[in-house]
Amino acid sequence: MSAQALTEEVSAFLKEYMEAFGSFSGARIAALYYTPCVTLRADGSIHCLQSRLDIERFFQGVADAYYRDGYRSSRFTNLDVVPIGGRSTLATVTWELLREDGSVLRQWRQSYNLVRVEKGWQILASTFHVN
Repeated sequence: MSAQALTEEVSAFLKEYMEAFGSFSGARIAALYYTPCVTLRADGSIHCLQSRLDIERFFQGVADAYYRDGYRSSRFTNLDVVPIGGRSTLATVTWELLREDGSVLRQWRQSYNLVRVEKGWQILASTFHVN
């Protein structure tokens, strides 16, 4: 697969991920994660989520907290994609959470180790770029 084709696939996956977060549904977000998965959060905490239910509950809490903070939509920029063999890739993006008026609520850089499974890409690990 060409670098451009891979980047387009990953971009489409991240748009699906963005839409899942915009639905505020932990189940919809969790469907895009491999089970088990690992995530390093902005506060420096590390979570190993062992089951689909663990992933759903965790991301429902994240989506609810973002909503309480004023999040209504998001966008990503500066996508970098590095293939890791034939079935995985490292994708790094800058996320922006947006308020109702479109202003930026929060911005950060995050990397995802994606793995290709039968149903497409899934997130095996996500890493906030913590200062």
